[in-house]
Amino acid sequence: MTYHSKRKQRIYAAIPYPFKILLATVYGAQQRRARYSTVFRETWRDLQASQRSPADAIKQYERETLGAFLADVLPRTRYYREHPVYRVDAELGELPVLSKSTVQAQLPRFYRDGSGDGPCHWGHTSGTTGQALVFPISEDCFQREYAFRVLHYSWGGVDFAGRDRHAFCSGHPVAHHDRRRPPFWVHDVANNWLLLSSYNLTEQNLPAYVRKLEKYNPVMLGGYPSSLYLLALAYRKYGRGTLRPRAVFTASETLFDRQREVMREAFGAPVFNWYGNSELCGHITECEAGRLHVRHEHSYVEVLDDRDAPCAPGETGRLVATGFHNRLFPLIRYDVGDRVTLSAEAKCPCGRTGRLIERIEGRQEDYVATPDGRLVGRLDHLFKDTLHVREAQIVQSCIEAIVLRIVKSPDYGAGDEEEIVRQARLRLGSTIRIVFEYVEFIERSPSGKYRFIVSKLDQQALLSNLSTP
Repeated sequence: MTYHSKRKQRIYAAIPYPFKILLATVYGAQQRRARYSTVFRETWRDLQASQRSPADAIKQYERETLGAFLADVLPRTRYYREHPVYRVDAELGELPVLSKSTVQAQLPRFYRDGSGDGPCHWGHTSGTTGQALVFPISEDCFQREYAFRVLHYSWGGVDFAGRDRHAFCSGHPVAHHDRRRPPFWVHDVANNWLLLSSYNLTEQNLPAYVRKLEKYNPVMLGGYPSSLYLLALAYRKYGRGTLRPRAVFTASETLFDRQREVMREAFGAPVFNWYGNSELCGHITECEAGRLHVRHEHSYVEVLDDRDAPCAPGETGRLVATGFHNRLFPLIRYDVGDRVTLSAEAKCPCGRTGRLIERIEGRQEDYVATPDGRLVGRLDHLFKDTLHVREAQIVQSCIEAIVLRIVKSPDYGAGDEEEIVRQARLRLGSTIRIVFEYVEFIERSPSGKYRFIVSKLDQQALLSNLSTP
């Protein structure tokens, strides 16, 4: 559930709680119709059959799918037409690796011809590591994405497309940012989902979250690792031990071993991690044996060193992927900006086939703390609808304020700053001071990355009260 305009935000905040449930349910019903139609059902059936395909069948599938994809998109996409190296008969390894900065700088050229003529969905990335990307997603691709998600949830014994009780804590704007009393959630009746606010997780509020989860008794918990970790700490402290979901699913952030351990202990369920990205290039899912599987049906995935040579098992390299299915915005050999380590294991105990990943080196972030006691661990949404931010970083030196360090584009103006403040207030409330600092660049680590959230607060101290039984 999401909304972007100020008007929708004000209306939602003002209406009585039963009408919030009604709006969430109507939105959920619309999404069900968009997700679970003919292409979804066909893809879901195929994925169930292909997840244990032998190696030669996987190679044949990748070769045939990649060939058909390139033959279709190369002559119909302006960027590839303008560069002679992109030939239909070229081997994939002969094509250049596509950087995010190239896509940012020439975004419309990557739209397929006529991509805005028919129905489609619009995806966007955050503007934290560069200018936000706004791009079309075809109806077929949208349904395929949900078939992959349903497949992954089934590995934990969860029917994601069904109407079992599911609870999510992953950035849904379902409670006013300054709300001090329950409810901090809303029920999407169409999907039977409990959508929990990840922006009201204060020590004062967490007992209410625990009581609601025990009453709702979901068969699955899903969301950001940082939010689920806080819920797990709270449940370990305040819960009665009656909450026992079948599985916990995490996404969108790096999942740390300590977080996994606490979730598994508190909820008495296995934890499954998922990796993907807004650009729909690469899809990696964790099985019940704790191994990370590259879904070969989703994208052609390469792991390359700094010289664009393939990495060997056990080596760490850049994740470069060619997504097969979004032909309205085709990205070929796209460097997604994350690093992974190839597993030395050739087979998985679960029996599923394909390449295995040992470790995903994603973003490592601190919590932002506010004077009213909330801890928020994922905040790239602050910049997701601001197209004139080239780079951004959040710095916190004291609990009373945050500094937003921004590299702005020439078109950046007062309206962009106003929108960022609005998004920040939506997630951090009204008690924290927001300071803007405009810079020419943001310092990188030796690996070329930078931390999105830099906190000088003692993170262990922030969690200490919850960690105490």
